[in-house]
Amino acid sequence: MTETAIGPVVCGYDGSRDARRAVAWAATWARDHHTSLEVISADRAVGRVVAFDETARANVEGAMRDQLTDLAGDVPATYRVVADSPVGALVAATRYASAIIVGSRGLTAREDFAMGSTSAGVVEHATCPVIVITPLTPEGPSSGPVVLAADGSAAGDPAAAFAFAEAERRGATLRVIHTVEVPRLPGASLFDLDQLAESVLAEDEKAVIDALAPHEARHPGVIVDLVLVVGEPATTIATEASGAALLVTGSRGQGGFAGLLLGSVSRRLLQTAPCAVAVVRPTD
Repeated sequence: MTETAIGPVVCGYDGSRDARRAVAWAATWARDHHTSLEVISADRAVGRVVAFDETARANVEGAMRDQLTDLAGDVPATYRVVADSPVGALVAATRYASAIIVGSRGLTAREDFAMGSTSAGVVEHATCPVIVITPLTPEGPSSGPVVLAADGSAAGDPAAAFAFAEAERRGATLRVIHTVEVPRLPGASLFDLDQLAESVLAEDEKAVIDALAPHEARHPGVIVDLVLVVGEPATTIATEASGAALLVTGSRGQGGFAGLLLGSVSRRLLQTAPCAVAVVRPTD
């Protein structure tokens, strides 16, 4: 089967330990997807200097190469210093990248790459999948399932396509999680709330199954494990993703999953998920 040429994997780098982890993860992703790696360090001051001094550029980018060659291994890699903010540089790279990969924290003196500002900013504006290496992401490859947080909406279709393709490539089970958080209603008994939850889950189950059907038809070899859960979304999804190789989610939600994307739930997942999180935006 002939491999289709895809854009490079682009990784943000600021010299921190977490950024090095992201580069190592990005190199593995690039190798597994038969593409190249591009490492970007975004610094307005340094970027302005190297923009007008080719010797300085060669020195800075050469130093990056020396620091990261052991992580890139045999993957074709390029290293660039950009006179821009980390968010601006990485969002610009989404025009040609197949995926953007970022770490979860930066250097103490460089909050630009810390969880929140860069990862949330890139996820919000990227036009390609963004993968965040969370603090709890295991070192090295994982043989666990791919987990898809699904709401059954059309907006989640690109995330489902991404998750099915990854599960097939890895030969992994695809665990699909649909979660419903029942609102606290004044005067409602626990029995009433349980009945409401069961009713909502039964209704949502059909929508999720229908949304997954076209992807199952395209990937008949992927085993799908559908999990329907009542609970607070971030906690529930993180728990169900235990042992996963990758957690995949869209960037918008609806119904019982509306809190995820890019609100408090997604921000929590990007910090607390036990594995890397891939956020896949819908095609507008």
